[in-house]
Amino acid sequence: MKIVKGFICGIIALFVLGSQLGVIGMNNKVHAIDDSTLPEYSTWLWDTVKIVNEREATLTFLEEKQVKHVYLQINRNINATYYKEFISEAAKMNIKVYALDGDPNWGPTTKGFTNFLNWVTTYQQSAGVNEKFVGIHLDIEPYLSPLWTSNYKAAVNKYQNALIAASKTAKSLGISFAVDIPFWFDEMNFKNKHGKGNLAQWTIGLTDEVSIMAYRDKAVGPNGIIELVKYEMNLANTLNKKVNIAVETMNLGNDGFLTFYEEGQAEMNTQLELVLNSYGNYPSFNGFSIHHVGSWMELK
Repeated sequence: MKIVKGFICGIIALFVLGSQLGVIGMNNKVHAIDDSTLPEYSTWLWDTVKIVNEREATLTFLEEKQVKHVYLQINRNINATYYKEFISEAAKMNIKVYALDGDPNWGPTTKGFTNFLNWVTTYQQSAGVNEKFVGIHLDIEPYLSPLWTSNYKAAVNKYQNALIAASKTAKSLGISFAVDIPFWFDEMNFKNKHGKGNLAQWTIGLTDEVSIMAYRDKAVGPNGIIELVKYEMNLANTLNKKVNIAVETMNLGNDGFLTFYEEGQAEMNTQLELVLNSYGNYPSFNGFSIHHVGSWMELK
């Protein structure tokens, strides 16, 4: 969910995972008997002022929360030097940074989209080894565009063409390509020059990894996170692709069931523990994505 983009670290009680997994601890790291089984945490950083005026505090927070992947929005009004400094310092903490952006109306020839790809290409060519992005991360969400309801077929085709263009750019740069998708993309069918099937299947097949926006505040039940991502997790296993299971921390008002804003950090850890119990051993499981840095930092 793209927004105009703000946790005070608390002391979190330890939760027992069981014989194969350890506990979720203070910095919401999942401690396992075998460290190779630890899930990785990712997050979106939309508020680019943080890499200009709050770089140290932001990186400290990310390190404390055991974040390994940051999706950093590209703001072309910010000098590229700030991106280079942030990525370089993040690399010292073993944090990898992706170039993030997206708009519901983006298509393969949309100015904003082509400007984004051109910026990333130019940046990568000028950046040092430890200053480069490790991937492109798109958050287009075409269903928020008027075209989605007025001409669904055209909207889907436009979306697919944009993803194909971004995939080609990522390959040419030798970096990963990732996309955000809602959990219900497996219900959205298409039949066009790109083939036929559902959008979850097609997108997972095209990308290196996806973040499934499974925005719910409960893990269990027919409308819980575990059930909502089941199709995608199994599909990604067969396609040898990676899936990040994403949850929300923003204040969404009346739609509170979509976010952990009311429940807080400890309850979010408890629910993620349940999800981990279900999918932690899946080859496709690539960890949890927390939306987003600003609201996560304010989570009680």
